Amino acid sequence: MPSILHAAAALALLTLFVYFLMTVLGVIANARGELSKEYSLTKTGAPPPPYVGNAGRNLVNLLELPVLFYVLIALHLAGDIEVWGLQLTLAWVFVGLRYLHTLIHITINTIGLRFLVHRISAIVLVAMWLHFLIAL
Repeated sequence: MPSILHAAAALALLTLFVYFLMTVLGVIANARGELSKEYSLTKTGAPPPPYVGNAGRNLVNLLELPVLFYVLIALHLAGDIEVWGLQLTLAWVFVGLRYLHTLIHITINTIGLRFLVHRISAIVLVAMWLHFLIAL
């Protein structure tokens, strides 16, 4: 049976995938002459092409809101609190929404859709925290 640790591992794997994707896309952009040396060194000057920039911004997204997800899991573990039912379902919904957000961000990058998925994932995370606090 999948546990909340499996959900955390799935989200961590997504983060690592986007990190390596961003790296590969940066190398490709550099080889094509689409990435300025100035930007590579100082993050000033001409921005990278969207296919590189979107992956980089998505990586930043995966290191923001999900931090609260990882903290919540650590608190469950530290408190030896069993995770099942609604909390486990919410965890997997959150992870699934983060995968969907990433897919949108690094492909079609439709801002309204991306924003909606991001906000729904935030609401799911708030629900997880409320569930945790009520269960204490």
